[in-house]
Amino acid sequence: MTALGRFHQPLVISHIQLHQIHIPFVLSFNHATHQRAGVTGIVLQLTSACGKQGYGEVLPRDYVSGETHQSVVAALSTVVLPALVGRHFTDVIGVLDYLQDFYLLHPTLKPDESCVRTAVDLALLDLAGHCLNQPLAPLLAAAAGLPDGLDGAVLYSGTYGISQQKTLDVSEKSELGRYQRAYQALQLQQFKLKVGCDLDSELALLRHLQHQHPHTRWRVDANGAWTLQQARQAIPALLALGVESIEQPLAAADRHGYLALFAELATGCWLDRTTGQPVIIMLDESCCRFSDISYLLEAGYQPALNLRVSKCGGIWSTLQLALQARQHGLRYQLGAQVGETAILTRAGQVVAALLADCVYHEGAFGDYLLCQDLQQPSVKLGDGGWLSNQPLLTEPGLAVVVSPVLLDQYTSHCSFWDVAGRHEDQEQGKKFSSDEVSCV
Repeated sequence: MTALGRFHQPLVISHIQLHQIHIPFVLSFNHATHQRAGVTGIVLQLTSACGKQGYGEVLPRDYVSGETHQSVVAALSTVVLPALVGRHFTDVIGVLDYLQDFYLLHPTLKPDESCVRTAVDLALLDLAGHCLNQPLAPLLAAAAGLPDGLDGAVLYSGTYGISQQKTLDVSEKSELGRYQRAYQALQLQQFKLKVGCDLDSELALLRHLQHQHPHTRWRVDANGAWTLQQARQAIPALLALGVESIEQPLAAADRHGYLALFAELATGCWLDRTTGQPVIIMLDESCCRFSDISYLLEAGYQPALNLRVSKCGGIWSTLQLALQARQHGLRYQLGAQVGETAILTRAGQVVAALLADCVYHEGAFGDYLLCQDLQQPSVKLGDGGWLSNQPLLTEPGLAVVVSPVLLDQYTSHCSFWDVAGRHEDQEQGKKFSSDEVSCV
């Protein structure tokens, strides 16, 4: 690994740009606690002294990791990026060591500030792959002791947002109708339905959607909206309709509720209609780090985990979390934040392809949802929900080609650092051109 991962000349971070972006959605997307008509995110752009570039992306959500857009920008701008510019790395192992020791190197950061590390993780690993002119996936496979062969493609799911109406409206212009027809055209095989507002309406919607998408697999996500009593009422009704996974039924802080829920699950009262096994209880907001679920493991319970690269600290830490889960016999899925661009999509795909045993895969909606992706053509699932892994074996870094024009178009604020000690902040209007960030 050391020979394969050694740079021809040290990787030196010579320029850094921190983009705050907003991209409108083609269709709004709702769940039990939030409604979204677009995505506000952060894109980190690193440039090496040899002229290569790497990109990271993060979508902070305060109800997931406790971080906000503003807190992540502040932490990156005041703590991480001024120390990263000018830093040298001799090989990929050095990059991974830096990511592993991230919070030791930045002691003012709290370990639960995971989105801060995610932005750096993606950008730095992408840059490392470009500096080596090698795909990132095989490099990480060697470092993590995983098989370097990848399956041909990843199978992704469709997601239906929560309905805000008591009556079903599947007319041509309704949002539900437009999602339904798009998914039918793609002939997707798996779906997740957001729930948590009105059980009767959601059960009716699920019956309708199952009729519209026959012979498909279904799961639901309550985004922590239920109380324990509501979960006890909802789970049997959903199981009767063939739902096989219940995601984040209770609030993340409700540990007593989860202990009670898993105790009831252990009695065999809630069984998957197809497998006859206990229904999957998938934890999302409840698990950003492995220590978050220690109380359940100590009680003898085995939750499933939703691994989202953005909330878990990046590609490397998500892989480490998955490997810990494997050691404890836990199942996991690849999750996604609503509104991911090609950068986070490819990062998640790398994780999924390397693990090869996620029970479900989410994301890869690209410009089905975004009015424009940052890469053209967009990185998105295709017919049946499949997304080819071939670029992960043939293209350098994350296999993403970010359009400078589109990144500029959707950037509302950009901060800039370089090895000469310059630092600037610019609002939308004047933007940095490629000439301004060319290598020194």
